[in-house]
Amino acid sequence: MDLPKFLVMLEQRSLYFALLREFEDKWEAVISRGLSRGIQSVSGATSGTVIKNYQEVFEHLGINCWYTGPDESIAMWRLYTSSEYGLAIKSTVGHLKRALEEAREAVLIGQVEYRDHTDAPSEVLTPAIVSPFSAVLQKRTCYKHECEIRAITQVDLDCQSGIPAGTVNLDICSRHGTLLPVDLQVLIQSVTTGPRFPKWACALVTSALSRATLNVPINESNAFKEPEARYFEP
Repeated sequence: MDLPKFLVMLEQRSLYFALLREFEDKWEAVISRGLSRGIQSVSGATSGTVIKNYQEVFEHLGINCWYTGPDESIAMWRLYTSSEYGLAIKSTVGHLKRALEEAREAVLIGQVEYRDHTDAPSEVLTPAIVSPFSAVLQKRTCYKHECEIRAITQVDLDCQSGIPAGTVNLDICSRHGTLLPVDLQVLIQSVTTGPRFPKWACALVTSALSRATLNVPINESNAFKEPEARYFEP
């Protein structure tokens, strides 16, 4: 994330859950052929009210995304930080679960699967996993580099009064997601400053963590560091 988002997270002691309509990928929550077959096996239909219900659920979901790759990724730094003032927080799934116990809202955590939405289904999904979450936890293979885990919650769209029950008018509903309170002491295991993070600005990170009463290690990215030698012995 960029430094301002990091500072806001510390100040508000919360994680931001974005609505799906805030994401750049227009394939978010597209129902794949495999899920369609599962829906058909459970409900007997894949159109009309069934699909409308799924689409309405999608409009009320907030997503918080994490990178779970085994190594540092220059692509992720470039995609998710807009300046040299980028940094990352490191945690584990277990710590994320514990940290979110601060929130009253229920949160589902799941691993994103990367596959073609149009592939013919090889098997019928079990009823237990036929849900809107299956669509939200699937992305196209061109996003494999994100190695993503998602935390998902339901968001109150804060729509204006006078809307008929059971309908969603996106023009007069909130365009943004929600903040969920989180135990930062549990969540943040370490902080890594980005590849181009200025040395002088590290003091800002240290000061911000101190004000938030957080004592965690601060590491530097290795992405653009000079090699120790131009040749390594075999």
